[in-house]
Amino acid sequence: MDATAISESSTIQLAPDLHKDDRYHVFISYSSGDSIWVYGLIRKLEDTLPNLKICYHERDFVPGKTIIDNMVECIQSSQKTLVVLSPDFVRSRWCLFEANISVFRDCMVHKAIIPIMLKPCTVPLHLSHLTYLEAEDKQFFEKLTQVLMSENNQMSHSMLVHYQPSVLYDGKTILTLPAVNEGSEKWEPAIYSTASVPDQLRPLLDDSELYKNAIGIINDVRPSRSFLRFVTFKVFVCIALVLLMVLNFIVSLVSVATLRVLDGMMGHKVAAFVPNFMVSIFLMPTLLFKVLSWNRKMTKAIKKEMVLKTGHANVLLMESSLLVGCPSKNQLFFVYVSLRECRQAFDVAFGHRSELVTTMWEKALINYSSDYACCLARKHFPFNGAHPPGHLDQGMCFCQYVAELQRRTDTI
Repeated sequence: MDATAISESSTIQLAPDLHKDDRYHVFISYSSGDSIWVYGLIRKLEDTLPNLKICYHERDFVPGKTIIDNMVECIQSSQKTLVVLSPDFVRSRWCLFEANISVFRDCMVHKAIIPIMLKPCTVPLHLSHLTYLEAEDKQFFEKLTQVLMSENNQMSHSMLVHYQPSVLYDGKTILTLPAVNEGSEKWEPAIYSTASVPDQLRPLLDDSELYKNAIGIINDVRPSRSFLRFVTFKVFVCIALVLLMVLNFIVSLVSVATLRVLDGMMGHKVAAFVPNFMVSIFLMPTLLFKVLSWNRKMTKAIKKEMVLKTGHANVLLMESSLLVGCPSKNQLFFVYVSLRECRQAFDVAFGHRSELVTTMWEKALINYSSDYACCLARKHFPFNGAHPPGHLDQGMCFCQYVAELQRRTDTI
């Protein structure tokens, strides 16, 4: 939208009075890449609403203060916050909000936020529940002035359009969560914090008890009690196996040589030492390899158990349109995806028999949902070829994923 094209026909109006704690009517947050359009909008607003006090960073930020401090103060001292959405804004300016969302939450709870869709982009998750104004709307400026003239408690009656987060965010990675013991030994299970719901998940999951229970399930992986987890013990076993292998081999060679000298070529007596050779050549090296590869084996075993635990956690989280995936021992992916239609597909497939449907649905979640969430997060599915449209606009939906895995298992 060209800012100069904003309707000139609007009559001059007076902005509402400022409350005692407000210095500005509106704070405008935008990317520098959209500054030309924003400057045109500001000029038009000030011409139309002469007493409208507008705050924006080029003019009103206090030198010497951090950007975060300036933004917090501007939001706190303004009745409303106008967010000009564009790909540049999402890449640059919004990251300041996202990285400090806990700082801004209290400001936003008590202030009206007005998103303006200037250029098509993915709406940040923390704004996806809000209504927005379309800059290309022919009545954009009239709608904007109407909102600015309204008291914050009247915003629910404004002429705005509501964004559907399920459409925008299906399949989107919301959070990558590292383990709190990320530098732990390979045989130790990962531990994830249950202290509070991460800020990125709060718009979808504000039930701290549900989050705590889900992460508690994932944390419930028992560490190995094998003595091989101690490096000293492992070194001792390896040295002992090597010495036994060498000793057994030497004893076998000496015994065979002694028999050949005393009795000549006595094949049946020589053959009696073949088991000793086999132990030295095959059994001992195999045991040595198993000891040396114990860490790798335990890492795989822990990862496998964590994947199953993650599936159990998804039985709880899927009601909030969240799935968690376990791509490695020390990392979790949280993905926004609605499984409502996939759940209905299970109802149809199993004839609406409640007990059977519930059992099969939970079994599918436990066995497949973690890997499915990882596929969504990585934007890659291990299946070649095109697939018919499913319940997910971009990518394979969960019931398609389960069906494809079952088909491949049956084929094998």
